[in-house]
Amino acid sequence: MNIEDYAYRNCESQNIAIRKNSTSMKNYLKKIKNIPKRIEREIEAARYRSGKYANQLRILSSNDSLRYIEQHKISFYRYGDGEIAIMMGEGIPFQKADEQLAKRLTTLLKTKEKGIKAAIPYCYFHYEKGLVPAVEGFNYAMKAQRRFLISHCNRNQLYLDTSITQLYQSYETYDFEQYFARVKKLFCGRKVTMICGEGIFKNIQYNLLEQCDAVTYQEAPSKNAFSEYPAILARALKSSKDSLICIVLGPTAKPLAYDLHKQGYQAWDIGHFIKDYDAYCKKTSRDEDSIAAFYRPD
Repeated sequence: MNIEDYAYRNCESQNIAIRKNSTSMKNYLKKIKNIPKRIEREIEAARYRSGKYANQLRILSSNDSLRYIEQHKISFYRYGDGEIAIMMGEGIPFQKADEQLAKRLTTLLKTKEKGIKAAIPYCYFHYEKGLVPAVEGFNYAMKAQRRFLISHCNRNQLYLDTSITQLYQSYETYDFEQYFARVKKLFCGRKVTMICGEGIFKNIQYNLLEQCDAVTYQEAPSKNAFSEYPAILARALKSSKDSLICIVLGPTAKPLAYDLHKQGYQAWDIGHFIKDYDAYCKKTSRDEDSIAAFYRPD
């Protein structure tokens, strides 16, 4: 090796070392900057686990929510993080931001009316053991969502639990056999009109609706369904009044369930009920990646 080659390689080695040190320093500074956020997350998790949010709103547990539906002929619609995002002016994979939809969702969150119930996540406010680890970690991070619901819900109103339609995705330990037996009875012998996104049941092997006497399907866009809301509602209003209207249509399902209820229908925003039952029967994994895949648009 001549002197020029030696000098070049030595210089290159020094440059590599400098770059590595620079990268390490940047990572170190980034970690320091994130310390306040990490402390805030830990404080929020501690508040959540200690029950600080438990009495903020009146929400029935999943078991009590199911019992309420069994004992009362009601309609219901459900809110999750997606609906909260829409109300906060954001878009989600199922639905682009829409000011009109946001206003309707915000109004319906406080609407207290006989024969229909809104549902919000019980586990956002009540720490429970037995949750899937990924879901438990998700609940810790729901500070903004908790504050939004506390600010926009009616504190004198009784809410059902959103998670009744996805318990298999939520709980690691639960009496799923008993739970799904009760759910099947809700559909047994009913005539159902299913309003859903196009093709969302194409991979369903075990269908809860097999318990029904008859099922009629009305398909709508699987994404941004609210852009066609007048047409979806008009078609739904042609259904027989003796049909149970089941809706799987993301945020659009909320105003649709309410508007159909006002016209004398019994309407349920069933969300992931059928997918969750199918996943339970197939015993699909509930690790973080699998749960994320479950909630993606079909």
